[in-house]
Amino acid sequence: MNDFDKVTPIRSDPALLRPKAKELLAAATWAGNFEAALDREYLVKGWLDKGTLAVVFGPSNVGKSFFALDLAHHISKGEKWGNRRVTKGNVLYIAAEGGSSFPNRVSALDDPQFWVIAAPVTFAGKATDAPAIVEMVQHLASQTGRFDLIVVDTLSRVMGDGDENTAPDIADLVKNLDVLRRGTGSNIMLIHHSGKDVARGARGHSSLRAAIDTEIELTRDEFGVISAEVTKQRDGPTGYKFIYALRQVELGRDQDDDPVTTCLVEPVDTAADMPEKITGPTSIALSTLEALLQECGKCLHDPRYPNTPCVDQKEWMERSIATDRLSSSNKRESHRRVFNREVENLKNGGLISVRNGLVWLLRQPSQ
Repeated sequence: MNDFDKVTPIRSDPALLRPKAKELLAAATWAGNFEAALDREYLVKGWLDKGTLAVVFGPSNVGKSFFALDLAHHISKGEKWGNRRVTKGNVLYIAAEGGSSFPNRVSALDDPQFWVIAAPVTFAGKATDAPAIVEMVQHLASQTGRFDLIVVDTLSRVMGDGDENTAPDIADLVKNLDVLRRGTGSNIMLIHHSGKDVARGARGHSSLRAAIDTEIELTRDEFGVISAEVTKQRDGPTGYKFIYALRQVELGRDQDDDPVTTCLVEPVDTAADMPEKITGPTSIALSTLEALLQECGKCLHDPRYPNTPCVDQKEWMERSIATDRLSSSNKRESHRRVFNREVENLKNGGLISVRNGLVWLLRQPSQ
């Protein structure tokens, strides 16, 4: 007799099962009965799904709050954002780090239609405000309809006595945000800072990244142009980008007749940055990349990266320089400088994505 012969057979009468066993039986589904789910309930297609947890992060003064306000503003009005489809929904913006300038940022928007809480809020520890926020949102929802997005700005301001660098405190934060998410049905978008080593992603314990569904990273170049990129998307592609700048606007004059200003998000038309037909060194670099991708491109099964083939950037550079067609100079350094310039052109034109020394082709140029 083996060990399997000692197992008590499953009861044939489900009425004899204990309550938990009945619950699990009701949840059991034959694998062959599953069908592909082709539609996703989104707020911004490819960027934010309904009822999920997202983190937007970047270095100090990159404009995270301006980005979040712009996104929230478009969702609340159901207006297209970054050439992506948007589903209109009620929005609550928790400005835990807004300060005195936050009302000015909101007032600069064109007819804003969302709710704001500009007060201290805690989502970690025994003093968590999650149940109270759920109750308040449910009350508002009974009058205005379900809320689809709640922005929490920022993580550091809602940690209470918790430490964002420790796993237990981050787990407690995520647990409370899940209370908020499940109690309201909203997407929770958490605004956060980069760490000291920007290459390592968001600040604090790494368990936060494992718990979220969507991650959006903001970076700024030396010209003040900001790039928002989807760097994690559970069960979805990454690599989507939104390129923009912050445009200063005057709100009025103070008591000394000095201008009072704030900023608005102004999309940068990257398509206009690339010529319709690519020629010269740009064409050489691009065709070399296409050939290299076809020859040895590999897909990385990692939610941080696009689900398309990529190659090593250094190998691409060496192949491009080896063509001896990037520059008329016979010096390697001249070819290398031209190559680096063309990489930036292709990135700014939205044709490629470069991350951690790897390169992806995002779209084909116009023919």
